[in-house]
Amino acid sequence: MTKLLWTGDWHLRGTTPRNRTDNYKEAIKEKLLEIFNLAKYRQVDAIVTAGDTFHTPEVATGVLLEFAELLEKSPVPILTTAGNHDIYGYNLDTYNRTSLRVLEKLVPQLTVFNDPSKAVISGDNAVLSFTPYSAEIDKNGYGYSPEYVRNYDDRLKIHVAHGMLLDHTPPFDRYTYIGDVDTAADLVLTGHDHTGYGIYKRSDGKTFVNCGAICRLSASQQEINRKVEVLLIDVKSKTDFDLELIPLQSAKPGEQILDRSAIEAQNERQYAMEEFATLIKATNGEKVLVDINAIIEAIADKENYRPDVVRKALDKIAQAKESLRL
Repeated sequence: MTKLLWTGDWHLRGTTPRNRTDNYKEAIKEKLLEIFNLAKYRQVDAIVTAGDTFHTPEVATGVLLEFAELLEKSPVPILTTAGNHDIYGYNLDTYNRTSLRVLEKLVPQLTVFNDPSKAVISGDNAVLSFTPYSAEIDKNGYGYSPEYVRNYDDRLKIHVAHGMLLDHTPPFDRYTYIGDVDTAADLVLTGHDHTGYGIYKRSDGKTFVNCGAICRLSASQQEINRKVEVLLIDVKSKTDFDLELIPLQSAKPGEQILDRSAIEAQNERQYAMEEFATLIKATNGEKVLVDINAIIEAIADKENYRPDVVRKALDKIAQAKESLRL
């Protein structure tokens, strides 16, 4: 039997987001302690998370040490991968210079799997694989199909990915629709999207889960209304496993901790951006790109630049962001 406790993004940080009225750091620490207690009480083998352990690639030393001390209290191993907030400029090559790498060195219980071709953990009757965030994820469905796990047909194949896997069509292009995923995994666990989509069982027997982040960073109505939950995975055999969503008791109701006073100002800025985008579209009819990586890739595709040239340009951008600590 294999038991796992799955959580969405953590976004550990020392400061409180402007939309929060409480002490964010203390609130997230309280949730982690509850998760550790759940892991002990439900006798799980490991805690597995979606990535975005930290909110930024580099945090203050005091904050890093404080969370390291807390994570050492975990009664079981913590397994994760790098999210987009854990690395600089979507570039996994920067991982060794991040706070998450230091945390991994400091906390014996923590292991970060960033090589999608090697990161396989075998339990009694389950196999785990991981895909970290990168510039390639969610392009042509990349990130959710670990081909190398096909050799483990006698075990439940669980794949963890930090990507924008959704059960609906969003108003942006960088995502993957659940219905389009061709995967060798039996159970796909994702984060990145903080609101989540719960448990999604496809007609072909594949199951997808995003139970949402354990943090609340925005004051959207969805964030205010949603439950903060984790998932207990109880694997009895390849074809027999139970999924149980467990609300965190330490998570206060959204209306008690989230302030919507800044929403109107945000809406005004969003309206201005949409008006600007409309003007640009009216001028040349092309899609508007605001992400620097996406702009570089679009230019490279249009001008037919060599992949190594594009990679070098993206590396330079990542280095510039790192130097500015963006």
